[in-house]
Amino acid sequence: MVKFRDYLIIQYKRIFKLLPGIVAMILVVAALLGAAGVALMYSDAYNEEQQRYKLGVVGDTDDEMISLGVYMIGTLDESRYMIELVEFDDEEAAKDAMRSADISAYIVITEEFSDALNAMTNDSKLKYYATSGQKGISNVMMDEIAAIATNIIVYSETGICTLREIMKQEGFDKATRHENIDDLFMIYLAALMIRTNVAEITELGLSDGLSTPAYYFAGILSFFMLLLSFCAISFFLGQKNAQYKFMGSKGVTARYQIVAEYIPFLTINVLCTAVTLGVMFVVMQMGIFDIQEIAGNTIRNFLNFGIKLIPVCIMFSALGFMIFEILIGVINKILVAFMLYIGMGYVSGYFYPKTFFPELVQKIGESIPSGVAFGYMGEVLKRGHEEKYLLAMLGYTIAFLIVSMVLRHQKMK
Repeated sequence: MVKFRDYLIIQYKRIFKLLPGIVAMILVVAALLGAAGVALMYSDAYNEEQQRYKLGVVGDTDDEMISLGVYMIGTLDESRYMIELVEFDDEEAAKDAMRSADISAYIVITEEFSDALNAMTNDSKLKYYATSGQKGISNVMMDEIAAIATNIIVYSETGICTLREIMKQEGFDKATRHENIDDLFMIYLAALMIRTNVAEITELGLSDGLSTPAYYFAGILSFFMLLLSFCAISFFLGQKNAQYKFMGSKGVTARYQIVAEYIPFLTINVLCTAVTLGVMFVVMQMGIFDIQEIAGNTIRNFLNFGIKLIPVCIMFSALGFMIFEILIGVINKILVAFMLYIGMGYVSGYFYPKTFFPELVQKIGESIPSGVAFGYMGEVLKRGHEEKYLLAMLGYTIAFLIVSMVLRHQKMK
């Protein structure tokens, strides 16, 4: 009879014999993902500095009302942090700038619009042009800005025109009408200037309340932990059903075989994750990147963060174990597992903010194991509520191991 402890020691010896190759593969994956993460963070830092959208203006801006609006947008209004106005002498120059992506869109101010603005007749419109075809984020943002500006101008102008007509019908003289219209205009202007004070602004970060560095840090680290089982694929090669049957005849049932093989597999994944986190801590101390969610980046905070990642490692290890127990053949194990991991990581938002996906895809991405792990890691970074994610990961882990045991039992028949 072979005891469970003996079979466990055999599996530890087998995986440690394969350890050099496993570590080499893990180092390559860690280096590639680390380089991609740093590139993403630095790229975002550059985009933050260049975050204003350039809007071209064609036409005469010397009119008093128009020049006032241009001055407000450029110097006083909160929109100055989002929009940069670029003036052009003619429309062809603006078209060339838009074709070369120097501006996101442009508007044409005609003489008819200037006259209508001064007369407050509302019978002429601005001409607004953007690139055609599939829309990018710049086009969407400009459409939103145009819609907001339209609402502000139309409703303000409607109020002023209504006041003028009512006062005219009531028989007020021209001087009184102009005085009251000017007062109402200044009220609208003052309201526009302080409109950002009527709401409390909360910075939500890139997604799930995480800052951009924290989001990509969580996504890339989660994907790395998901790939750890793929890096240890050699542990699952060369196994024969005859070996399982032989060990079963010696008293090691399918349940004990799975547990005895899973524990060494999990041990290697935990150790590799710990070493990787240690390297990350050193890199952060060097100032290459910083995450505000890990307050102070101290050893204690980083150690606490690493300990809380153990449930993720447990679930991902169980997932990988089940996948390799299901798949037969070296090619299948490599191709299917890798494509599955890529797909899971993509829909769960590891590589691209999940808020850009359709609602159905978001729900699927959040409910699968990769999404649960990502949500849990986000809550850990935010020091939020982790309990529901822990329960979900526990349920997934038990389910994966049970499926593995059932499959092993079938192979032993």
